Amino acid sequence: MDSQSLYTVLIVDDDPVTRLLMKQALKDPTLSIIEAESGEQAIKLFSEYLPDIALLDVSMPGMDGFTCCRQLRLLPKGQQTAIVMVTVHDKAEDIEKAFDAGATDFLTKPFKWPLFAHRVRYILKANSTLRELSLSRSKLAKAQAIANLIYWEWDFKHKTFECSVNLYQLLGIQNTSQAISFKHILRHIFPDDRPLFKQALRRAIQQKHAYDIEYRIQTDNGQLFYLHERTEINQDFDGWKIIGTLQDITSLKQSEQEIAYFTYYDTLTDLPNRRLFIEQLETAIARARHKQHSLTLMFIDLDHFKHINDTYGHQVGDALLCEAAARIKDCLRDADLIAVSKDKDDRVARFAGDEFTVMLTNIDNVDVLANIAQRIVAKFEKSFDINGLNVYSTVSIGIAIFPEDGDDVQALMQHADVAMNHAKELGRNNYQFFSAEMNDYLFERLQTEQDLRQALKRNEFLLFYQPQIDVKTQRIIGFEALLRWLHPVKGLLGPLTFIDVAEKTSLIIAIGEWVLNQACLQTYQWQQQFNNNWRVSVNLSAMQFNQQLLLEQVGRSLQASGLPAASLELEITETAMLKDIMETIPLLTALKEMGVGLAIDDFGTGYSSLSYLKNFPINTLKIDKSFVDEIVDNPKDAAIARTIVQLAENLGLRTIAEGVETLEQVEMLTTMGCQELQGYYFSKPLPVGEVERLLANGNELKKS
Repeated sequence: MDSQSLYTVLIVDDDPVTRLLMKQALKDPTLSIIEAESGEQAIKLFSEYLPDIALLDVSMPGMDGFTCCRQLRLLPKGQQTAIVMVTVHDKAEDIEKAFDAGATDFLTKPFKWPLFAHRVRYILKANSTLRELSLSRSKLAKAQAIANLIYWEWDFKHKTFECSVNLYQLLGIQNTSQAISFKHILRHIFPDDRPLFKQALRRAIQQKHAYDIEYRIQTDNGQLFYLHERTEINQDFDGWKIIGTLQDITSLKQSEQEIAYFTYYDTLTDLPNRRLFIEQLETAIARARHKQHSLTLMFIDLDHFKHINDTYGHQVGDALLCEAAARIKDCLRDADLIAVSKDKDDRVARFAGDEFTVMLTNIDNVDVLANIAQRIVAKFEKSFDINGLNVYSTVSIGIAIFPEDGDDVQALMQHADVAMNHAKELGRNNYQFFSAEMNDYLFERLQTEQDLRQALKRNEFLLFYQPQIDVKTQRIIGFEALLRWLHPVKGLLGPLTFIDVAEKTSLIIAIGEWVLNQACLQTYQWQQQFNNNWRVSVNLSAMQFNQQLLLEQVGRSLQASGLPAASLELEITETAMLKDIMETIPLLTALKEMGVGLAIDDFGTGYSSLSYLKNFPINTLKIDKSFVDEIVDNPKDAAIARTIVQLAENLGLRTIAEGVETLEQVEMLTTMGCQELQGYYFSKPLPVGEVERLLANGNELKKS
């Protein structure tokens, strides 16, 4: 221990970060700090250093804080040391257990660091003083002041009673020579607590019955104090006497209120939290069931909140959540909102993260509910001005109604959540009412996701290949690899039934890597088997294209398969390429330098910005099927196709038209100068075996 240190502090916590922060907060030359990461180590260090105070975490692996506290009290100096239990705020029962284990005081996490250091020093000083007082009864008055104790005595004969000076101070009486009566005290007792005090005093007078009560005192300036009064009634040679002590427990009550607040309220937005809201919802459902009224539950989720949080930081994210809470509450205060609960603060809660809930009672009109939801949606279409930033975050809202959509808390919450997820599926920035059909649809999507997670492990995916035809030679020059899923129950599934789910769950990354590996390997085998340098086109999803490991994946696939880079063409949508141009150009350039071909898939259906054609190292423009379908009968589609072909020719790019199904389309595209064709007119997508039979027959296609 440092010779200059006055006190030794023992910090016991299994979390090194918490210990470091506590140590930094208590940094003071008068304090010598030692650390323990477990209860066992704390007992060892306690015996060695005999600390003045121990800050003891409740929840630790192995020996918990309560057990450790009891063990410390048995050690030498264990009764003289202040032991402060540190507990999380939502476990109020830990406080009672702490005192039962012998704790001096408690602190709650998370700490308010500036107050933390002051609180520890206060406990240190108070404990030191109390130890001194235990050795000298002459310091009793000081001990009473520290403990906020007030002493009084009454002989049952006079109207006034004797008391210590601090009662005058508490009541704001300047003249300490003035006698104080019970009538004087009664005038200061909070009106709601006067009946309790009168009853206790009456029993003391009439039945000589001691009492132990709590009540509130209100001073002349309106300040409120909580008091704990304990009495004893004795008889001596002067007759009966009642002796009482008053203790100011205001700080304890405030701590209890803080614990209750942290348990039931969100400290960021000051809204009820999930725990309180569920309790309120249970009560509201029981009342609605009894009175046969309706009840509406809304789940509100901020769209793209994670992206905002990651981009601008948690400070902006927290500010956005506070502003969002205010906007939701404002929408429910509008004058035309009728027949809703009077307890406005109880209607809105922060349920979790970026999710809020709204409870509306006794509104039977669906149009009114829709109007409220639309009002909230419209409110969030305006930007948030946060620290000089214009931040946009729309909302997706799910609505479930009691009792139609659920007759208990769990069902109602689940169905409101289902409706909210459906709103997100429909593009966000909207609201949806729950329906059984919606539930079935989302259940099916959830089942698809679960099956997808097993599909790769079970080797259920396979590739079909659709031939791509050279217009001049009418022979196959390559294939587009198309994913299929051989589902164990539903049979062979096309990508439209599962790709959307795969992309939304990020499973597309692993699936896309498998497709790339398999397509390269299969094409190389065909090249070797049939002595022909066919290429293979592989579609990349936007998520694949935007991930950092794409370049490495392509390199690994080419190296593992032996396929020449020139035989691989990656098809990328316009939307994916234009998401982040600053990253797209270097990535495309690196792929180009590797020797891989690059094609814009579905050209003309996305942004169609001509500037990127100049800057991006593209090889091929792929004319979308939507333009090919009506190319013969619709002059506008024909003009678009012709423009794409001419544009590609002027830029030195290849063109390939997909979805070709008729001879007329073939002839028209050939006349336009399109170089390659793909579609059912030549061949549908084929499994590996049928492709090999086709190639074995001399690369000839039987026209449809």
